[in-house]
Formats: sequence, C-alpha cells, structure tokens
Amino acid sequence: MSRCLGFVLLAALPAAAAIWPEQLYDHKRTKLEPILVSDKPVWEEYGLEAAERATYSGATGFTASAYRLKDSTSALAAIQWLSKPALQIGNYVLIFEGNFQLPKQLQDYLTIQLPRLDQAALPTLPDFLPKANLVANSRRYVVGPTSLNYFEPRISPSVAAFSLGAEGQLAKYSSPAGELNLAIFSYPTPQIARERAVEFQRLAGAVVKRSGSLVAVTLAPPSADEAEKLLGKVNYQANLTWSENVNKPPEGNVGDLILGAVKLIGALVGFTILAGLAYAGFRIVMRKWGVTHDEEMVTLHLQE
Repeated sequence: MSRCLGFVLLAALPAAAAIWPEQLYDHKRTKLEPILVSDKPVWEEYGLEAAERATYSGATGFTASAYRLKDSTSALAAIQWLSKPALQIGNYVLIFEGNFQLPKQLQDYLTIQLPRLDQAALPTLPDFLPKANLVANSRRYVVGPTSLNYFEPRISPSVAAFSLGAEGQLAKYSSPAGELNLAIFSYPTPQIARERAVEFQRLAGAVVKRSGSLVAVTLAPPSADEAEKLLGKVNYQANLTWSENVNKPPEGNVGDLILGAVKLIGALVGFTILAGLAYAGFRIVMRKWGVTHDEEMVTLHLQE
C-alpha cells in the first residue's frame, strides 16, 4: 500500500554533505539527486538551503525527499505550502513516498544521525486559527513580502510591516454564505498591533479585529455577519509563567529594616551601660565592706 508521510527535522549540515544516509534500517540507498524547486523567490524567503531526493531499495522500495530550511518557522511554512502530513522537529522537511512502513523510532534515529541539530521552538501563531469550518490544506504561513504577495496579494507588505517583526498566518473557511479568507498577523507588542489595525482598516472591503498583539482581517467577505462570527473566534491570550523565589527575603520595606537595626543597637548600648554601672557599684560596695583588696597595677618596662 502506498504511503506518503512528511517529517521535519532541524539541523545545520555542511553544504556538501548528503542529508540521507547510505543505509536506512534494512534499506540501501541506490540513488541520490538534487530537487529542482519551482517558485524560487518563495523558497528563498523561507531560507531553503538544500533539497535532495534519495531512492532506497530493500524488502520494499521507496523515495525520501528532504528540504533543509533556515529555521523551524520556515519549515512550518514549507509544510503548510506542500500540504502533506508531517511531523516537525526542526528545519528539515522529510517526505517519504512508497511502500515503506515507517518505524516508530525513526524520528529518534534521525535526530541522532543529523549533525548540529537545533530543536528551536515553533511559532504559536497557527494556534490562534479557529478550528471549526477550516478548509483543508488552505493554511499558509508568511514570513515576508514575497510569501505574502504570493499567497495574499491584496495585502501590501507596507501594511503588514514585516520590518516591525510581523509574521502572518493565512487560512480559508467555509460558511453558509460562501468561502471566507482569514489573515492573522502577530506583532511584538499590542501597541504596534493597534497602529497596524488602523492601516488594515483602510484596505478595500476589509473587516478587521485587534486582539492583544494580533490583528485579524478578512477581505471582501461574502457576508458581513459571517465575517464577524469568524473574527470573533480569534482571541489573544498571553501565557505567563510566574516563578516564586523560595528564598525570598522577609516581607517589609527598607524603613522597617533600618528601624529594627536602630532598636537592636539601642538595646545593646543600654545593656552595656547598665552592666558597667552594676559592676562599678558592686566593686564600690565590696571595697567599702573590706571584702576586697586593691589590685596592683602591672607595669611593663619596655624601655629596658
């Protein structure tokens, strides 16, 4: 039975090194060739560094294609563009085609084999896409002007403002009134998103919503009500992690600390004075009663 499954792994390999090993489990590599990609400007923006296809023979034959990109975000964008099932680990997109039963430990095996593996975190922007009524294989991730113009030319790069750190997630949704397009752009701060939302509202036929540091927009929707329903599902929620210091100092301000120190010093000085007076009084009483005798002074004759 024919199967097609994609994998993504991040690694920075030498340019001359082959991505695919000569032996993959009980399969031997019989052919290795570069992949000639189309739409080169988009691939260049994604940072495509290498692409090759290997043919393996064994009990069953199959082909394995690999695309090495600059980072995990670009790999995610490539996976959405290729529209194939994938498991992403880094900046490599690996696609298996043929009668090949993939072992469960293949991911761990390739993670060990690939040099300079860098498992960078994936962007969270795709998580803000509404799940209901999402059109299959319609997601597209944009990281710059080229991919934006390729997938959604109605939005200009100057409006998206990638120079301010923007990234975009595009998708299509079905509705009773017809298909809607949705674009969500993320920005470093809510203030920047608020400013960009004003620019998005100037686009023809745009319905815009800002939520936190996100700006969601649908262009020329078939129904204003359906557009509002879709945008209402886009909500930004910041996840904060609070780490409490177990060895934190006692509660209180600096003034209380200084006041406490003054009180302690005053108590010590007072105790010292009282102890000195008590000892002096004791010696006077003992001398008056003749119980004690005068102590001789010990002199050290250092000059001699």
